[in-house]
Amino acid sequence: MESDSSTKFSPSKLNTYQDCPRRYRYRYVEKIKRGTQTVEAFLGTCVHTAFEKLYEQIGHGKLPPLEEILRAFEDEWSAGWSPDIEIKDRSYAPEDWKELGRECVKIYYDGHKPFDENRTVAVEKRVGFELMVDGAPYRIEGFVDRLALGKDGAFEIHDYKTGKTLPPQSDADSDWQLAIYDLAVRRDWPDTKAVRLIWHYVRHGKSLVSTRTPEQLAALEGEIAALIRTIKQDHEFAPHKTALCDWCEYRDLCPLFAHGEKVASMSFEALKKDDGVRLVDQMSAAESKRKELRDKLREIERDEDALRDSLIRYAEQHGVSAVAGLEGEVSITEKDEYHFPTKTSSPEALEALERELRASPLWKEVSHLDAKRLLDGYKRKEWPEALLKLAEDAVSRYAKRVKEKTVRFKRKKEIDED
Repeated sequence: MESDSSTKFSPSKLNTYQDCPRRYRYRYVEKIKRGTQTVEAFLGTCVHTAFEKLYEQIGHGKLPPLEEILRAFEDEWSAGWSPDIEIKDRSYAPEDWKELGRECVKIYYDGHKPFDENRTVAVEKRVGFELMVDGAPYRIEGFVDRLALGKDGAFEIHDYKTGKTLPPQSDADSDWQLAIYDLAVRRDWPDTKAVRLIWHYVRHGKSLVSTRTPEQLAALEGEIAALIRTIKQDHEFAPHKTALCDWCEYRDLCPLFAHGEKVASMSFEALKKDDGVRLVDQMSAAESKRKELRDKLREIERDEDALRDSLIRYAEQHGVSAVAGLEGEVSITEKDEYHFPTKTSSPEALEALERELRASPLWKEVSHLDAKRLLDGYKRKEWPEALLKLAEDAVSRYAKRVKEKTVRFKRKKEIDED
């Protein structure tokens, strides 16, 4: 499989890899173009166009009335609307979405007029900077919805969100898209004293503001470099299943969804002839049988436990340690057992025990290598870079890489409910 040859990265491109490496591969490595567009994305584009017109006129000293900005939104909607735009939730028609867009524009306009909180420097401003990763230069850049100067001289990076979710402040404080633009602004204007990051959630009439310290920005550069390094070393681009898959334009190519997308458009007669459908249905029958046997086994085990308790009581009452029957004999033995604390029953005691043993010569005798933990930490890149290098060295020298396939059956929810 080919590797990524990119020398330019945007926040959205980096986010795509984080969300799903396979989607990244289709879009940026194989460069497969898809013309699909969701109504949510189209709505956002139309609202952004209206705000762009608003601030362009304000920049020329003119305050346009709300009706003119709403007309700019509607013109963009009319020019761009197509029946091919996807609406996942069919309970809302295109007119409902258009009205929602109008409401977004109105809420923002009424909440910020007369628009004298700051002075707009540019709208849809391209910003970026160069970042060295392992000796190679990479361009990090993107577009700022609106760049402004506050009355205190601080740069303000404004971003407009038309989604239905209003995130907590902690999300803004950890977001890296606008923080990347913060780095770019400071590179372009080295005398910058302060930068504010501002997200406008226009459906809610709410804005979130956040800032970054020099230490946080330095750490962010390191995170970007680490992610680029990971992308460059990736030759598999494994798919990552999340809720975002419902909006992915590559479902018909993705190994997680391709067969399901194919099956969804088949007739009933074609479904019965499809080998994949037939095999899954056979797996369903086997799973049902296994569940039936598993339930029966649990019932038998409960009966056995009850019989053991009865036999123990019988032996105690009659002072014997063996009970004879027509088909065999049961012996009852008693011995002392030790039960150590566990993570679930007594985590504090378990921690104290491990601490004591680590400090004693016994540790070498009772400790062991947890290869699974080593491999999990290496795959998930969850350790600091120094530890990851040690783990990578150990894995490369001692681990044998093999391809193992696992088959898991998952019953459809509607079948379970029926």
